[in-house]
Amino acid sequence: MRTLLLRAASFLVLATAVCAYAQRASDIDPMLGADKGGNVFVGPTLPFGMAKPGPDYGDNEGNAGWQATGNLNGFSQLHVSGTGGGPKYGNILIQPMMGKADPAHSSVPRESEHAEVGYYSVGLGGTGIRAEITTARRTPVYRFTYPAKGQRTLLVDVGHLLLKLHDTPHRYPETQVVYSTDVEVLSPTEIAGSQASVMGWNIQTTPMRVYFYLVTDTPAVVSGTWANGKSVQPGAKTASYKMPFTMKNLPEPTPVVSTGAYLTFAPGAKPVMVKVGVSFVSIAQAKKNAMTEVAGFDFDGTRRAAVAAWNKELATVKITGGTASERQQFATGLYHSMLMPVDRTGENPLWTSTTPYYDDFYCIWDTFRSSTPLLTLLAPHRVTAILQSLLEIQDHDGFFLDGRSGNFSGRTQGGSDAEMMFTDAYLKHLPGLDWERVYRAMVHDADVNSPESIRFGRGDMDDWKRLGYLSIEHSDPAGGPDRPGSRSMEYAANDYAVALMAKGLHHDADAKKFMARSENWKKLWKADAVDHTEGGDVKGFIWIRHADGRWKANFNPRLVGTWYQDNFYEASTWTYSLYVPQDVRGLIATAGGKAAFKRRLDLFFAPGEPGRYRYDVGNEPGFLSPYLYNWIGEQSSSAKRIRAIPPASYHTGLDGLPGNDDSGAMGSFLVFNQMGFFPVAAQDVYLIGSPTFPQSTIHLGNGKSFSVVADNTSPANVYIEKATWNGKPYHRSWFTHEQLMAGGELRLTMGSKPAHWDTGAPPPSMSDKEK
Repeated sequence: MRTLLLRAASFLVLATAVCAYAQRASDIDPMLGADKGGNVFVGPTLPFGMAKPGPDYGDNEGNAGWQATGNLNGFSQLHVSGTGGGPKYGNILIQPMMGKADPAHSSVPRESEHAEVGYYSVGLGGTGIRAEITTARRTPVYRFTYPAKGQRTLLVDVGHLLLKLHDTPHRYPETQVVYSTDVEVLSPTEIAGSQASVMGWNIQTTPMRVYFYLVTDTPAVVSGTWANGKSVQPGAKTASYKMPFTMKNLPEPTPVVSTGAYLTFAPGAKPVMVKVGVSFVSIAQAKKNAMTEVAGFDFDGTRRAAVAAWNKELATVKITGGTASERQQFATGLYHSMLMPVDRTGENPLWTSTTPYYDDFYCIWDTFRSSTPLLTLLAPHRVTAILQSLLEIQDHDGFFLDGRSGNFSGRTQGGSDAEMMFTDAYLKHLPGLDWERVYRAMVHDADVNSPESIRFGRGDMDDWKRLGYLSIEHSDPAGGPDRPGSRSMEYAANDYAVALMAKGLHHDADAKKFMARSENWKKLWKADAVDHTEGGDVKGFIWIRHADGRWKANFNPRLVGTWYQDNFYEASTWTYSLYVPQDVRGLIATAGGKAAFKRRLDLFFAPGEPGRYRYDVGNEPGFLSPYLYNWIGEQSSSAKRIRAIPPASYHTGLDGLPGNDDSGAMGSFLVFNQMGFFPVAAQDVYLIGSPTFPQSTIHLGNGKSFSVVADNTSPANVYIEKATWNGKPYHRSWFTHEQLMAGGELRLTMGSKPAHWDTGAPPPSMSDKEK
């Protein structure tokens, strides 16, 4: 009997270990990474959905509305997810309360907060009110359950925005400012209006107007409005506000002005249902959205539809094994990668077009390395639509954007990284784009100096063409550097992307020109620069120069740039001295050869180093760094570094991300690493890592499937002992997109000790032609 029980137990363990998990909405925790700078959106939304209704807490300075501390101020209809810098949106706040309308005293403590895909709920402390939210694409739906006794009121604050008033020195002009508002009580069940705002993270100077149409299933017995933060006016039907200053003389801090309307309902036990159609075009369009997207006030049906939409997107990936925590992190990483950019097709107020329209690129600098390549595998049709939108926006702006929000392009964090997205798609044969048209736009972006490079395109192109780098003087004429080191490195990578497309389209002269420019990074390599580390000296780093060729004095390899007036953006020279994705082979030679390069990498990842001047998973420029060992035949070292990252930097819970999620960049980086491979952006190459899961399968859009199988993988067995591709021995530490799309299986045998299995050719580099 004991033998039978042991066999049964063994069978159960085995069955659990090999159980296949198709990703489902129920595996996701929308609150994972909401705190400690992750800044993810916690409310309900659809994949790439425009409406993102959710709570705004505390001082209204949470980038996505949610904060760990502070009272609940209400629920606004639009948010971003995972961003840094100043917040955006937080438009049209609604807040239920008991008794008479009192906008000045409507904030309350939260109670029993809960979030899952397509649903958010919270109790309003001290009121007995329970708020529940779900949403359609452009129409949030609310269910407010009030106590049965007492007047029930719903406030609609049209002057509400998320702010940035306290975080110096960058609070201004990043805080949003209300430009104008208007609101009207249309009937005992309807309120409509709009709000125009300026500024925010992208320094928006053209007002963004959001329209809304709110309707309830419960007629009000009293209604009214208030304006300019003054007392409510019962019976009043309209209210409005206009900013009393110009864009050129905005005061600091800018004032926060509350204007809105309210509905007060008779006592009753039945929940009050509310839906809010939102539009960037008109009130009429907002009303149409509300009436066509949600049948009546069907809260539960809308919620089920949201879950179904997410399940459809998630079904393209299946994993086996792993812990419950690892599976939740994986599913949530997929989820975060599909929150932005936002599909606003039909909601473009600037021009009429049948082309898909997307907004909230926040920013391409963050997403081109991992988020977009992941979507190319999981939802290629979506990437095509996003690129079509980017190309049409370029037609109107004149240059490719890096960031865009509120129908206004800005800011640019580094290079012109839309070029990386387009070349990535071109090399992976995405359909639906006129590649010659794309190419013309890319060449224009790469050759013409943008008049507003902080908004779109490239700046300081005279330096780039004449000197081969951005000089200290010209990168910021007002004084001080403006990311000349990081921008120069990115321009070189961008030019390689242009060169690859030029070569593919047989523009041979252009290909030669841009290929040569992609080597400009060497002009910033300061061969005698030294960092005296705990593990010994490291010599040779990227550093910045004056226009006359002089190096900037006082080399400091441990200085981490955090803002626009720094040498490097969001990293140190340690990171950017490893950022030459177009020519890692050339970088290795420049840095002293394979042995010196391995030593540099080992010190870059050395544990216990103070500060974040070396490897920092929380910022995107270092995403490729753990895989660089693959180019020197040391894939086992890549495996070691890659497997160390998730347990050290990712976990479940509110603080589960290592930094700003950045539109799914952090989540998609984890997803790729857990599956066991990672893309080289703007190339058709994937690098083999160390899989977390025994098997990961992607169902490709061409009807085929690709699997990575990792036999014996475990926290101890992180090294690859041998590999096969469709049953045949495989010795390269990389593979191509063409190989992946043909379907099949990469099978890895994992062990606890390093093994030199990667004896084949290293991953491609630009300088391979010199062999």
